[in-house]
Amino acid sequence: MAQTIGDSRALPPGASRARLGPPERAGTVADVRADQSALSGGPAGLPAPEPTAAAGAAATSRTGPGAPLPAARRLWGGWLLTRALLVAGVLTGQTFGAQQTVLGDLRIYAGWAHDLGHGGGLPVGDDRWQYPPGAAVALVLPELAHTLSAVPYRVAFVVLTLLADLAVTVALARRDRGAALFWVVGITALGPVALARFDLLPAAAALAAVLAVSRARFGRAGFHLGVGTLLKVWPLLLLVAMPAPAGSPGRWPAWLRAGAARLVGGVAGAVGLLAVVAALTGWWRDVLGFLGAQQARGLQVEAVAATPFVVAHMLGGPAPEYSYGSLQFDGPVARAVATACSLVEAVAIIAAAVWWWTRGRSPAETGTARTVAATLAGRALALVVVVVVTARVLSPQYLVWILALVAAGLAVGSPAVSVRGRLPVALLACVALTQLIYPWRYNDVIQGRIVLSLLLVGRNLGLLMVCWWAVRAAAGPPPVRLRPRRRARRP
Repeated sequence: MAQTIGDSRALPPGASRARLGPPERAGTVADVRADQSALSGGPAGLPAPEPTAAAGAAATSRTGPGAPLPAARRLWGGWLLTRALLVAGVLTGQTFGAQQTVLGDLRIYAGWAHDLGHGGGLPVGDDRWQYPPGAAVALVLPELAHTLSAVPYRVAFVVLTLLADLAVTVALARRDRGAALFWVVGITALGPVALARFDLLPAAAALAAVLAVSRARFGRAGFHLGVGTLLKVWPLLLLVAMPAPAGSPGRWPAWLRAGAARLVGGVAGAVGLLAVVAALTGWWRDVLGFLGAQQARGLQVEAVAATPFVVAHMLGGPAPEYSYGSLQFDGPVARAVATACSLVEAVAIIAAAVWWWTRGRSPAETGTARTVAATLAGRALALVVVVVVTARVLSPQYLVWILALVAAGLAVGSPAVSVRGRLPVALLACVALTQLIYPWRYNDVIQGRIVLSLLLVGRNLGLLMVCWWAVRAAAGPPPVRLRPRRRARRP
């Protein structure tokens, strides 16, 4: 996984002043150059930079005496309260009558991290290892804290994911408080599982990449995308969704060619950094071994494609079986559906890439960096939601990916989502139902009980609606924000 929540879209710095501000002195050469820079979108033809956080805060403060302070206090007070509850839910394991614990994956992480931190290689022999090699770094960091300070692995891991959540909230709050509020509510609705899995780390990297693009910091965006992809593969989809003008790169605007080079350089930097770590630790062996385990998985009970099997189980059909670290349906039909899911995913990614890279004019030709970021957020959201709803596995933490992209879209003003629109509201409802299903009443789903089985069906139908809205928005014409034209001088 277009925002109007506290929409902070603005003209390029200086453009409004040139129109509204009364002249205070005769124009100088510096004034003319500054005016030209403002109207052309930035120095050296670069896209218009976004207003700084300080400027945004100053503008907000003019809306009323002391107005922003209570809102900020409410946001951070809510973050502290909800995160305290989530941390308590993780550290206590199975609480408040939940049928399942969220610690299952954490125990697996701890075992892998212990071996990795003591000279072992990637656990490719374990069919539950289905992650890129960068995930090993994320799992070993809490193990290092445990070794150096005797802090329990569970506590160190939660601190790591909580720091990632805090970084996302701070970054969003600086851009758009409504986007930050959506993120806080969304992670709370997902429950303790959000902090008990490392999906917050690649989600934070993907969100940081979108925000970096909105400020024309393409090298930083590329590095974030590289890091996210090495943690989990899905942030690579943002490269597929990256807007670019039609035609060969030689015909692109100069600022875009330079930005593309920096983007590729940032990705290469992240890959090179991991290569150094892998060479020093010996993790370079079997770095692609996780791909086989992913393709060998069956049809997980929570996957959207498994909905007919959930209904059949509710009516007395076969029950799911535990395999590859999850409960999944087996049998010839289920295996055929799982294979079809992989084919649909591949076709969707290829079709999206061909459509977006061969269609007509892109906002990158005439728009600003923020316009490019807004289009990127909408396209990436559509692509990730399609991948999630067509996947053979749909774990609860996958919804963190969609939450991050919706929050990023809200922050950069993407037309694909709006705070008052139906997509964010429907997504939050799906996320809340996901927590109710897991960990609260998961045994009821496994046993085929009617109420929870129907709730799972409803959650899956809600995700299909979110997918339809996101795809329809991304398939529409790209928003083009033309730079203000320079007024002709009077003779």
